[in-house]
Amino acid sequence: MPDTYAVEPRTVIGKKVAVLRREGTIPANIYGRGLESVAVQMPWAQARIMLNAHGRNTLIEVKLDSESAARPVVVRDIGRDPVSGAVEHIDFFQVDLTRTIQANVPIHLVDEAPAVHTYGGVLVQSLESILVEALPNAMPEAVEVSVAVFTELEQSLSVSDIVVPAGVTILTADDVGIAQIARPRVEVEEEVVLEGEEGEEGEEGAAAAEEGSEDSSEE
Repeated sequence: MPDTYAVEPRTVIGKKVAVLRREGTIPANIYGRGLESVAVQMPWAQARIMLNAHGRNTLIEVKLDSESAARPVVVRDIGRDPVSGAVEHIDFFQVDLTRTIQANVPIHLVDEAPAVHTYGGVLVQSLESILVEALPNAMPEAVEVSVAVFTELEQSLSVSDIVVPAGVTILTADDVGIAQIARPRVEVEEEVVLEGEEGEEGEEGAAAAEEGSEDSSEE
């Protein structure tokens, strides 16, 4: 069973919700396909526990005192203060447990890449999340990708290398890159310097050849 959190009906709306926040209450809304949006609120202490325990798109339940049954929902959006990052608003999306939903799920790189220790390679993650589709009960909080396969420099992983649980479909294109092992920065800088030196020598050689040609013509 998903975790259940109590919420209360909210009558304060608009700019007046700033008063709620100062009192330690987080305004929220519950909406869904074909449903009328419901304004609710919950204590910040409880909201913090909920957000720390569950990521976005994880199935939970919210219960209003005035209703007999809890509502199955996922946290769809979290409004934050642009300066402090404090939570200012939460959007709950009420789901139909029999219908699939789509969500952006974070990618977590796990294990150690041998190429980092053996060759000093740099592990670069180029994709932070993927779009997946699943029933609400099967929606993963995140997908894990092992980088233990990186044994050589310049190896890479793409979306096609991700393994997801049964019932989960990846919608992001297979050829999108996830991560790679880049060459050590020092090695790259040395290559650039060497190429620059070769270019200078080539220019000097060409200049010397031109001077020799001019001397010959004068004689």
